Amino acid sequence: MSFTLGCDPELVVRHNGKFVNAHNYYKCNSSFGLDGCESIAELRPGFKESPIDLTSKIYQILEYGNSKHPELEFISGHFVDNYSLGGHIYFSLSPTPEIINNLDTVLYSLSNCIDDKEQRNKREKCGYGKRKAFRNQPHGAEYRTPGSWLISPSTTLVTLTLAKLAILGATDFYRDFSEIHKVVNFPESHKIAFLVIPFCANFLPSPHKIHPI
Repeated sequence: MSFTLGCDPELVVRHNGKFVNAHNYYKCNSSFGLDGCESIAELRPGFKESPIDLTSKIYQILEYGNSKHPELEFISGHFVDNYSLGGHIYFSLSPTPEIINNLDTVLYSLSNCIDDKEQRNKREKCGYGKRKAFRNQPHGAEYRTPGSWLISPSTTLVTLTLAKLAILGATDFYRDFSEIHKVVNFPESHKIAFLVIPFCANFLPSPHKIHPI
């Protein structure tokens, strides 16, 4: 099934190691813009079918933001400088329970591998990042559980690729990825591979060049 992915990952902005309000440097209506509270930055790369193309666009936007204010630092995560950071993922399909369950299983397992658990717990206590959190949107749906995954180009690409494959598992193969929890005595990273890698050969596009930071 053909569908597009989008996202709006958030970043804390620092100058000389100290938090600064993003609205002092960036505008709301920019691809490198602001979230609702205007204190943190938000990237808006639009929608792409390919996770590789979407990742490339994200890092073009980061390069643009850095070129405007090279003196600033951008920090990702779940909870930084007393702000909750999101890495919401959009998809142009109706949010069926099967899709949400698959996203929840695969991306939360990825979070267990790479994320700061203390930050994640703080974000959840603020009411954000709960399991199976989503909103209906005019274009489809917004999956709201992940924190900001802009750790590196590779982490960004892995996150978006796993999201794409998790959705395809529900829509094209009617696969329930919650069976990941039945794979005992495996680390989380091996469980993800056990479920998702069989789909990769069929659905990942040919390699593209990703813009470096």
